[in-house]
Amino acid sequence: MKGNTTMKQPFLWGGAISANQTEGNYLADGKGPSNFDQLPLDDRRLKPVYLDDPNNIFNTEEADYHPSHNGIDFYHTYADDIALLEELGVNSFRFSISWPRLFATGEETTANPAGLAYYHDLFDRLKQAHIEPIVTLSHFELPLQLVTNYGGWASRHTMDMYVRYAEFVMNEFKDDVRYWIPFNEMNMIMHIPFIGGGLTFTKQDNMLQKEYQAAHHQLLANAHVVAIGKRINPDFQFGCMLAAGRTYPYTPNPKDVWAANLSDRTALLFSDVQVRGHYPAYFDALCRKNHFTIDMAPGDLDLLAQNTVDFVSFSYYSSACSAADTDALDTIATNGFTTLKNPYLENTNSVWQVDPLGLRITLNQLYDRYEKPMFIVENGIGTTDDQLVDGHVHDPYRIKYLSDHFDQMQLAQEEDGIPLIGYMMWGIIDLVSVSEGKMSKRYGVIYVDRDDHGQGSNQRIRKDSYYWYQDYLTQHINQGGYSDEQKLSTIG
Repeated sequence: MKGNTTMKQPFLWGGAISANQTEGNYLADGKGPSNFDQLPLDDRRLKPVYLDDPNNIFNTEEADYHPSHNGIDFYHTYADDIALLEELGVNSFRFSISWPRLFATGEETTANPAGLAYYHDLFDRLKQAHIEPIVTLSHFELPLQLVTNYGGWASRHTMDMYVRYAEFVMNEFKDDVRYWIPFNEMNMIMHIPFIGGGLTFTKQDNMLQKEYQAAHHQLLANAHVVAIGKRINPDFQFGCMLAAGRTYPYTPNPKDVWAANLSDRTALLFSDVQVRGHYPAYFDALCRKNHFTIDMAPGDLDLLAQNTVDFVSFSYYSSACSAADTDALDTIATNGFTTLKNPYLENTNSVWQVDPLGLRITLNQLYDRYEKPMFIVENGIGTTDDQLVDGHVHDPYRIKYLSDHFDQMQLAQEEDGIPLIGYMMWGIIDLVSVSEGKMSKRYGVIYVDRDDHGQGSNQRIRKDSYYWYQDYLTQHINQGGYSDEQKLSTIG
């Protein structure tokens, strides 16, 4: 098997959520508002925010519903939810820390005691349940004041405040956490810049320049966190995190193959920097072609080179498809952006096309490129078909999705030799979707009785897929993987 195998850990089976999509209570107990809290339940969520547009999200009416303000009330229900996860049988759980719950404006020098107590109890309950935390420090959420006063991640000041926040969190929870993900899906800043980086624009702005400048600041922050974290605890493991999914050419036409190659380059640019420690050569060409430069300070490139990540984590929902000429071709929505519809894939019961083999292809693509341990930290099916009927949710399509993807994950390990740390099912508890802000787009094996406007009992109900996943874990988790040969995943 390729790669460094000096340190071995049991395979991590679990699920994932984020603070901004679940906690709710967006101004409770000293928490400040975030960029995500500004997003209403309408079609402006994924659009760039132009401040000189009178219909931008900062001009919503008081009556407009903002889904993250309520979430699923995880801030109060976390103890019961962890009990459900313990009953399910997972050995790990990925979640994010809410930066504005600890530092309301992002500029405080002292953490909010109520927020701190909440997270300490959350970690304690996970420890009691023998569930390992995987912590994301920034999951599409930053204090709103850093957006309105400084322009979000377009400013190095935001980077400085984030590094101070991250250093505090890593010191505070140095005995509770081993796996850290500094940024969720960093490459999504190019598709959803307000959600991914708190970025706003005017009609005169060079959008690409601002997005890549903000991404540069996030890359620097990521490197700072790795450097500081390794000093706090040398056993900390840090991962980049990207929205992944191999881009297929629509036809064998070399022009379509090249279009797919360019699409993959865009998706993998930031993980290239985080893993390899430098910008790839094609980035200089991209800047020249689009007539912009990135402002860099002395020492920036050295910092990136000296503080690379330990593993590659990613989300996978489906593959993508590209062509040189797209005018006559159908498109379909996927995770935060649109892609060409692949005639060989189905999207029954799903809001995107389902491609289990694409997970194996993506694992091979990323491992061949980086030769670092892989970690699937988001995967799942988002669907509006879940219905609560007589106290039950029958979701055979989710069971099939999980089963088919687990089969491909097994093949990637056993036949392709991919070192895999673990698997996190996204939205293991139903949550507010990023792209639409809806509860009706459901991912979980645990149903939450809330509708798109926050109405409902908030009761948790085990879906059929809960019991299927529970049975699957019973068969596999004690073995640490799939077989005697794959009992342990490698980290080095």
